[in-house]
Amino acid sequence: MKLLIIGGGAIADSTHIPAAKKLLDLDNVVLAEPNAAQAEKLMKKHGLIHVVSDFHDALAEVDACVICTPPHVRNGILKDCIAAHKHVLCEKPLSPSSAETKEILKDAPENLVIGMCHTYRLFPNRRKVQQLVRDGFFGAQVSVSIHEGMPSNWPTVSGYCFRKELVPGGALYDNGIHSLDFLLWCLGQPDQIQYEDDAMGGLESNLTINMRFGQATAFYKLSRTRKLSNAIVIEGNGHKAELEIFEKRAFVLDGKEIIAAETTLDVGKEQLSNFMMATQGKEVIMCPVSGGIDVIELLERCYAQKKSKSYEKRPIGGLEGKRVFVTGGTGFIGGQLVEQLALHEDAKVRVLVHNWGKAAYVSRFDVEYAQGDICDAEAMTEAMRDCDYVVHCAILGGKGHEAFVQNNVKAIEALMTAAKRNGIKHVVSLSSVVVHGKTVPEDLTADAPLVSYGDTYADGKLEAEKRFWQLLKEYGLHGSVVRPTYVWGPYSMWYTIYVAEQMQKGDFMWVDDGKGICNAVYVGNVVDLCLQCCVNPKADGQAFLATDGEQVTWRDFYGHYLSVLGLRPDQFQSVPLKDDWMRKKGKSIKKSLQKKIDALWRQVEAVEPTNPTKARWRYRAPRKVLRMMQRQVIKRVPEMVATQMAIYSQYFSVDITKNKELLGFSPRYSVERGMSITCDWLRWSDVNSPKA
Repeated sequence: MKLLIIGGGAIADSTHIPAAKKLLDLDNVVLAEPNAAQAEKLMKKHGLIHVVSDFHDALAEVDACVICTPPHVRNGILKDCIAAHKHVLCEKPLSPSSAETKEILKDAPENLVIGMCHTYRLFPNRRKVQQLVRDGFFGAQVSVSIHEGMPSNWPTVSGYCFRKELVPGGALYDNGIHSLDFLLWCLGQPDQIQYEDDAMGGLESNLTINMRFGQATAFYKLSRTRKLSNAIVIEGNGHKAELEIFEKRAFVLDGKEIIAAETTLDVGKEQLSNFMMATQGKEVIMCPVSGGIDVIELLERCYAQKKSKSYEKRPIGGLEGKRVFVTGGTGFIGGQLVEQLALHEDAKVRVLVHNWGKAAYVSRFDVEYAQGDICDAEAMTEAMRDCDYVVHCAILGGKGHEAFVQNNVKAIEALMTAAKRNGIKHVVSLSSVVVHGKTVPEDLTADAPLVSYGDTYADGKLEAEKRFWQLLKEYGLHGSVVRPTYVWGPYSMWYTIYVAEQMQKGDFMWVDDGKGICNAVYVGNVVDLCLQCCVNPKADGQAFLATDGEQVTWRDFYGHYLSVLGLRPDQFQSVPLKDDWMRKKGKSIKKSLQKKIDALWRQVEAVEPTNPTKARWRYRAPRKVLRMMQRQVIKRVPEMVATQMAIYSQYFSVDITKNKELLGFSPRYSVERGMSITCDWLRWSDVNSPKA
C-alpha cells in the first residue's frame, strides 16, 4: 500500500507519520503539506522521501489517504479523495457540517473504506466496558458520568481550534469528540440533551451536557482550561466501573482492578494497521465514517442550544471602542485582562499569540489574534498597527540567567520601538514587587529603590523595567509600570492551584503558623489597576504597587481553600522563623544523608554498566534505605525554599496609598469577594474530588 498523509500539523507529526514508518517502507509514504517550512521540518525529523505541497499532485499514485488537516477543509478533501476512488482515514472531528458530509458520501463507492480516528474505540478497557454496557451488565437504567479536563497545550501549528472563523465550536468540537463517541458507541443517540457552555462571543472552553437515552442517563463535564478529575464512572444494576480518561488498559469494576490487555497499546500503529487491513477486507474498520457523522450530529444538537449569557458589566471606563494590544494575553493575568476588556470595557482587543496551545481561555471572547516574535520590532510594529494602548503582560523564558534577562529586555525594546512608530497613547508594563528585593521592608511604596538579589525571574523583571523607563523618556512616550505582589484567583498557579494541590496531598506547610501578613493581590485588582493607568493621565511616568490592601494573615487567607477541601489548619505542620537546636540537628542529619545518597548514586552510575548485581545490592539497596530515613527526617523537620519563606514571613504591609491619592484608585475586589469567585472556580474544577 502507498499512503498519502494530507496535512503536516501536530497530529501527523506525533501519530500518523510515526505509525506509517512502522508499517510501511518510507518509499510508500507521501506527505502533503503546503507550508514549506513545516514540510522541511517534518522531512528532516522523520526522514521522509516524498513530500508535495498540494495533495492533488500525489493522489493518483497512492492507494489510501489519511486526512490530518484542520476540519474546515476536510469535506473538500474527502470529496476529492472519493472522486479519485481512494480509501480514507479521517482525523476527528469529521467536518463542520454533517449535512454536507452526508451529501459528499452519497457518491462514495461501496468498496471504499472510509474510517475515523476515534481512538478510544481501540483502548482495551473501553472495548471491555462498552461490551458490558451493550450486554446489559449495568441494566437498562445505566448512569454514565464523565469528567474530562486539562489546560490546553496541544502544539497546533495553525491554531485553528481557537479561531472562531475556522471552526463552529471550541472544546466540545476539538476535545470532546472521543468521549461523545464513547457514549454513542455504548448507548446510541440520546433522546434528550441539555447543553451549557462558557462562550462569550468566542468559542467554549468549559461545558456540561446532561443526556437521556431511554432509561439510561449520562453527564459530561469538559474543560480545556482546567484540570478536572479525568474519570469515567458507569453505574447500574448494582455494579460500578471506573476508568481514567487517559488509561488504555486497566479499569476498576466493583472495587477490583481489571487488566483488559497485558501489553501496552501503540494507538497510532494499531489504528493505521486496522485501516490498512480493512482496505484489504481482512478486518472491520474500528470506527466507520458513520460514527463520525453521528458525533457531529450530536454536537450540532448541542450547539443549537447555545445561549448568550447575561452578566453585570463592571467597566473601569474610557476604553469603549479603543483598540488594545495585549502581550501575554494567553497567560494567567493577561487572560483576565482580555476578559475585562472584551466583556466589560467593550474595547477591541488584539492578543499576541506565541503558543496557540495556550489560547483556550481567551478564545472564549470576541478578540483578534496577532502572531509574531515579540523581540522583533518589525513584527511588533505590524501587530500593533491601529492600536491605541499596549499592556505588556508577557514574560519570556531563556536558558540561564543572562538569556532570561536579555530576552525580556529585548522584548521591551521591540515593543517600545513599535509603540513609538504607531503613536501608541499609553504603554503599561507589568513588572513585579520582586524588583524591590527578596523581602518586603516596612512601609514599602512604589517609589522605593529597585534592588537586585541575584534571582533570575526578579532580575528579568528589574532589567526590563529599567529599560522601559529609559525608552519611555527617550522616545517621548506615555506609560506606567504596575508591580503586583503575589497574584491569586482563578487560574493562578502559585497562589491558588499549587497551594490547593499541596493541601490535598498533605504537603502544604505554614510558616510561623500562618501569622504573617498576606500581601497578596486578587487578579481582578491587578487588571483594574492596569486599565486605570491606561485612561488616567496622572499615571503617566509612574509606577504602582498592586495588593488587595487588607490586613489579612496567611492563615485566614488560605483558610478559604481549606474550607473548600474539607480540611483543617491544624492538619499541617509549620516552619518556624528561627531554628531551635532540634531543627538545626535535623537539618544537619538531612544534609549528611543527602551527601551519602548522592555518593551512592555516583557508585551506581559507575558500576552498573559492568556489574548490575553488585550495583543493585552494594549501592542501590543501601541508597533506598537512606532515602527512607531521609523522608522520615523531612517529615519531622519541614523546610521551605528561601523565596517562599520570605513571602510568608512578612509582617509589614505594602503601602498602596499612592494608588488612591494619585489615581483615586482602590481595589474593588475585597478578599472575601475574590475568594467567593475563586472557591466557586475550584469546586467546578473537581478540586475536592479524590481523583482530582
